[in-house]
Order: sequence, then structure tokens, then C-alpha cells
Amino acid sequence: MGNIGRLLLEGCIGLGWGMRMLGFIARPALAIVLGGALAIHAPPIHAQEKQPSEAELELGRVFRDCAECPEMVVVPAGSFIMGSPVSEPERLATEGPQHRVTIPRPFAVGRFEVTFAEWDACVSAGGCSYAPHDGMLGFGYGWGRGRRPVINVSWDDTRQYVSWINGKVGKQVYRLLTEAEWEYAARAGAKTAYAFGNTLSRSLAPLSVYKTAPVGLFPPNAFGLSDMHGNVWEWVEDCWNDSYEGAPENGAAWTTGECDRRVARGGSWMHPPRYLRAAHRDAHASDARSGDLGFRLARTLEVLIAEVSPKLLCRQRFVHRPSKPLPGRYPRCREAA
Repeated sequence: MGNIGRLLLEGCIGLGWGMRMLGFIARPALAIVLGGALAIHAPPIHAQEKQPSEAELELGRVFRDCAECPEMVVVPAGSFIMGSPVSEPERLATEGPQHRVTIPRPFAVGRFEVTFAEWDACVSAGGCSYAPHDGMLGFGYGWGRGRRPVINVSWDDTRQYVSWINGKVGKQVYRLLTEAEWEYAARAGAKTAYAFGNTLSRSLAPLSVYKTAPVGLFPPNAFGLSDMHGNVWEWVEDCWNDSYEGAPENGAAWTTGECDRRVARGGSWMHPPRYLRAAHRDAHASDARSGDLGFRLARTLEVLIAEVSPKLLCRQRFVHRPSKPLPGRYPRCREAA
């Protein structure tokens, strides 16, 4: 078959698959408008490749806006119960009261924590004025840069990096995650203490060790995000409040309270599992720098939303853990099965 014939055949197959997907539209669940099949885990996009438009981005899609930009993963809209139940071991009072939060629209989250390579690019370009060292007093220095998460950066320092990235893409879309977005992304549909269940081991997260690990060495959660538990504490946008009384319920940042202190989430390489629970919270002065403090980016998406069947949404949300029987684990998927 000639090249033209092959192209025509591939086009027909793609069109047929897209039409079959449209036929599934029956019960509501938010998803991004798709032009074809639900591709869950695309390979990283390199600078020379054509970047997808925001309207082309699919849930679970990995993309990169520029050569120096972090890889981002599209996360679906949804709702969840934020905080920990009183029955959860190692729970702290700051993790309650539990409350329902609705994330109203899809957004993108950094696939990994921002790395030294990405931060150093900002320094080289003059966008970031501070060059942090790769180590920590008492644990040594010279851990390595490159793919390791940047550390020793304060919440105030992250503002320069965010501003630089937004300047490169030409619009104000990058930011820190809100605290609610962070916990929603970390849980990835799970109601347990961790995204992987109620226990956490060194095979699942960098914890109780002596330095950071290069990003992406450990299994991602169901949204395709790595190191949401451990490696480094991740700064989020919110001011510190010592309980959730009066907290926003729409996924927005809490911008009142002790705003000279900012929330950090996820625990770090030096902490035992109780500090890495999805609900655990910590706070530091906004100018604090430490060898266990880093950050991850969020990106606002301006996309069209359509109704897609829950069965399709479940299939694409949890493809990262195909060995788990979805209907038994996720009630929404059970209803759609």
C-alpha cells in the first residue's frame, strides 16, 4: 500500500474511533473535549515537537510548554473530602474538620517537583536571583543537581520562578498549587492515608533516607504524578491557618490567616511515613530555606468542557494502576461499570 493509501486508512480508523467514543455520551462526568481517542499517558513533549493547543489537551496528557518548562499533567475536575478522619492514625488537629471541596475545572499539575536543572535555567536566564546549594547542614552537600528536586528555596523565591516561566509562555497561567488542589492531586481519588493505601514503604516513596532522590524514580499515583509523598516538602499558595474552620470549599487558595507563614505539603526524604500522609500539613516562614523544602507548579487551563460517560472517565483516570479492579475500589467507577 502506498503512503497516500496508508494515510487515508489511518485517518478513517481514527475517525471511526472518535465517533464510537461520542456514542458513549450518556451520563455526566466532566472531561476535556477530545478530538479522538482518550490517550492517557503520552510521552514527554520535546521542544522541537508541535505543542498541543489547550483545547486539544486530554485528561492525563503530559505536555510541556517550552524546552525549559516543567512537564505538566492534566488533572480532572472533581470533588473530594479534604482533611483526615479522627480515626486516622497519627492524625493532628490541624487536619480537620474534614470538609468537601469541589475543584470546578481541570487544571495541570507538575508531573514532578521542580528540579535543579529547571531552576538553574531560570538563574542562567536572569529570571531567578538566587542559586541554592544542593545539600543540608548535618547531612552534607554535593548531593547532585540535574534531575533532583530543587531545595533550599523559600516561598518568596518561588515567585521569581513562576514569573519567569509565565514570561516565557507569554501568559499568566503558571502558579503554585492551592492547598486544596495539592491534596486533591495527591490523593488522586483515594480516601486512604496515602494514594497507595494506608501504609507507605520505601518502595513507593523517598522517605526516612539521607538526601533527596532524582524525580520520577518512584511509582506515580493514579493521576500520573510522582513524589507527592516524600522527597521534598512542597510549598503551596495558602496562608497558614491551624484548622479548616472557614476554609474555601471551591479549591481556591486561603489568602487570609498567618500570611507571613505559608503551607507546605507532602513530607520529605528525612521524615517517617506519618509526615507523608495526604492530609498532613506543615507551615514555614515565607522566607525560610531548607534542604527539605521545594515546590511543584500548577497551570491554569482555558479549555472547553464536555459531558463524557463516567465509564470513559474511570478508564482514563486510573490507567496508571491497571492491576487494581476499578469497580471495587472507586464507587463512581462501580456505578459506571
